[in-house]
Amino acid sequence: MLHLTIDDFDLTAIAESGQCFRMTSPGIVGGFPLYKVVASDKCLLISRDPEGGECDFLAGCAEDEWKSFYKHYFDLDTDYQKYRNYASPDDDFLNECMGYGMGIRILNQDSWEMLISFIISQRKSVPAIRTTVERLCALSGKTSYVDATPWHEMNPDIPERISYHPFPDAETLAGYSIEEINSTGAGYRSGYIMEAARKVSTGELDLTGMTKAQDEVLLEELLKIQGVGIKVASCTALFGFHRLALCPEDVWMKRVKEQFYGGEWPEEYRPALGVLQQYMFYYARLEHEKDKIKRTKRENR
Repeated sequence: MLHLTIDDFDLTAIAESGQCFRMTSPGIVGGFPLYKVVASDKCLLISRDPEGGECDFLAGCAEDEWKSFYKHYFDLDTDYQKYRNYASPDDDFLNECMGYGMGIRILNQDSWEMLISFIISQRKSVPAIRTTVERLCALSGKTSYVDATPWHEMNPDIPERISYHPFPDAETLAGYSIEEINSTGAGYRSGYIMEAARKVSTGELDLTGMTKAQDEVLLEELLKIQGVGIKVASCTALFGFHRLALCPEDVWMKRVKEQFYGGEWPEEYRPALGVLQQYMFYYARLEHEKDKIKRTKRENR
């Protein structure tokens, strides 16, 4: 059990901000959610420390693994205040969103995993996306376990061991039939998943080679992939390549942009727009503003 003190870090805000689908809670400890974070072939259990303050956490990994992988994964070497400083002091909406979502960070996730996850995300709710992603990971039949004993001792409803399935690589996915992939609930996206897996596994699509491309070039390359539109491409670029100036626009963000910004994002926000939109998305999707947006839209008809 690793005891950590981390500032500007909110597990729930990160888990519910729409950027990852393998960060779920298997139970509550001391009034706080325990999170299971599956990244590629790794799995971390992490929670607030029930006996500590708001910056104190418990993580189920060794210190060297935290420093070598998870610290970067959670983007903890970055001061997110520098991104919040892009917000205008007069932008009441954004400042309220940032206060509500303080602790959100843009995870450094695997580009392959993000490409497939956001192909799946089209026309699906977050719970449905999570279900399909988990079923896709379970297809291999490979099950690993992580020790949850410390949390079990705090809450017996949490099992002593928690299972997880590593995310399949491109070669594994390319070996499945369309029927197998369709059995996960992927629906019409099954063909897109198979095509992406084929291209990556054969080297026709080199995601690693795209890491140094400029934002516009990266988006152009992602848009060439079957089943990838501008929203999926932007999500993959932001969450899989850490392109923080890019802003994916779903129904919530389109409403926010129209209602609060006259249909155009402020130019001064653009260098950090991918981060700022996470605060807005989290607030608009989960709290009061979503009702205000819906109500305003009806009133303006």
